[in-house]
Amino acid sequence: MAKHLAEIETLNSAISTPRASKESAEGNFDSLGQRLKRARLERGLTLRKLAEQARVSAATIQKIEAGRLVPSIEIFVKVTKALRLRASHLLGEDDSPVDVRIIRADSAKSHSTGSRIRIQNIAEALQEPKMEAYLAKIPPRGRSGRPLGFSGEILFICKKGTVDFWVRGKQEVLREGDTLHIKAIVPHRFENRGGVDAELFAIWSPS
Repeated sequence: MAKHLAEIETLNSAISTPRASKESAEGNFDSLGQRLKRARLERGLTLRKLAEQARVSAATIQKIEAGRLVPSIEIFVKVTKALRLRASHLLGEDDSPVDVRIIRADSAKSHSTGSRIRIQNIAEALQEPKMEAYLAKIPPRGRSGRPLGFSGEILFICKKGTVDFWVRGKQEVLREGDTLHIKAIVPHRFENRGGVDAELFAIWSPS
């Protein structure tokens, strides 16, 4: 999330999908990689320098730019934060300054991560945005990776199923309707340990 999205020093392999949908997804990943490379070059950053700032390997950045690897949520957060960009910019969403947006259910953009979690942007950027909001669709055993920690505050709302959270090493289970409100700097991670898909709202404010 955040001038960045939030959620392993290495990336997982591309998600297993039917051939037709996989080809379409790979096109999206290539576009993300192209936007990442353009943003890096516009800032005069080498692969090594961006990798140092994002605290990931230069090889990871290179593979994302080439469209060969899909970033996990955590890697995506680190890279967008290092570039000082909104997640929506790298995802190719409209960043034009407006005061009102309506996102229709049948046109909402959804993106897969290396951890098989699908992220849907449910609050596209307004002028001088103060928050970002996402719906994470988490399959059984889907997880966010190593503990996350970054600026601002996050409100998690469990919409469907159950989601296990680890906050400062303590495990908590969010069930439908439960919320978790934390300072984003507090390391945290989550996992769907149930047998059915779970859905989690994540509302992030960087300030």
